[in-house]
Amino acid sequence: MLIIWRFVLLLLLFLAALICFPDYPDSALATLFVMFMISFIAVLILTFLFSLAMLGHSNNFNHFFDLVIIIAVGYWILVSLPQFNGVKPLEKLKNGDYPSKKTIILGIQRLKNTSIDVEQNIKDTTDELKGTTENIEKIVVKEAKG
Repeated sequence: MLIIWRFVLLLLLFLAALICFPDYPDSALATLFVMFMISFIAVLILTFLFSLAMLGHSNNFNHFFDLVIIIAVGYWILVSLPQFNGVKPLEKLKNGDYPSKKTIILGIQRLKNTSIDVEQNIKDTTDELKGTTENIEKIVVKEAKG
């Protein structure tokens, strides 16, 4: 259950960054996916090591560790998330450029559009594979007969 909670915690951190700072290029999604996987694997390993050391049985320690995860991974995201204007989200926050309601709405719309694009890409790829499979079938049948 603890692993599921930490997975959801990481997922919320990454989604919050995408929603609050929607000025990212499309390549940022791949970057963030890799960052998410690295951070989740690190959290899995640390959770396992802390449970071996019997620290994972303490609720206070688990809450402290969750706070450390939020701070460390949140900082990593804010420093690494690419933006079109070249200014990292952490620099924007330092300069007092906080996400507004308009920015958050734009971020949510951008995530919705991205999910629609992903669904369309999956459908296109499936159709392409289906056509390729049919062509291979025809060639195999032709070769088997001839």
